[in-house]
Amino acid sequence: MESAAAQVGCLRRTSLSVSDVEGRHREMIVGDRSTWSFRVHYHSGDEIVHMLAGRAMLRIGQSARRVEAGETVVVPAGVVHRFEALDQLGWGFVSEFVAPGAEGPGPAKTESSLIAGVRAMLEDRYSLRTDVAQIADACAMSKGYLSRRFRQESGISLHDFHMLIALHNAKSMLKGGSSIVEAALDAGFYDQAHLTREFVRTYGFTPGVFRAAWQSAPRLPSLTHH
Repeated sequence: MESAAAQVGCLRRTSLSVSDVEGRHREMIVGDRSTWSFRVHYHSGDEIVHMLAGRAMLRIGQSARRVEAGETVVVPAGVVHRFEALDQLGWGFVSEFVAPGAEGPGPAKTESSLIAGVRAMLEDRYSLRTDVAQIADACAMSKGYLSRRFRQESGISLHDFHMLIALHNAKSMLKGGSSIVEAALDAGFYDQAHLTREFVRTYGFTPGVFRAAWQSAPRLPSLTHH
């Protein structure tokens, strides 16, 4: 079970709801003003971020853009990115994600052949052990060259990318009604605590909050995933 402190801490700072928008699910996350600094991550659908207060730096690969209160930015599906607070008082936001279509989760449209190939290999793994040597051999590259080139093209390390794939797998299972323990183990995490720690670090709320929001989501004719 998630600790009471973890649940209360995340609920105090964020709220998550799932609604029906023209026959598709929409997730909405409201983050109270805080010094948010999320791990680099990506989403399966476009992310629309409304800056409510403060300022933050949006980093995508090697580029960076300052976003201020009153601005709205769109991060395309599959694009690896992160937001960082620029002020001591932090920043507040609303993020919206509308589920993609029937095609379900997918990579960024601009994803290189290297990233797509690595993604395919990592998606077939049932543990979070990132065997860089095996992946490098399949790509006909040295471990060092693969690691450097992958980070240059994606803005993230191989292991962190593997972690994000596992988190997306866990989210899909939680949406479908799996328990947190089941989702954690089936996605390759050591245990529920491991999933919870990585989930909060990446998204700002616990798997329990995420699962509860989706359990109370409106039923659609066919379920699609964000």
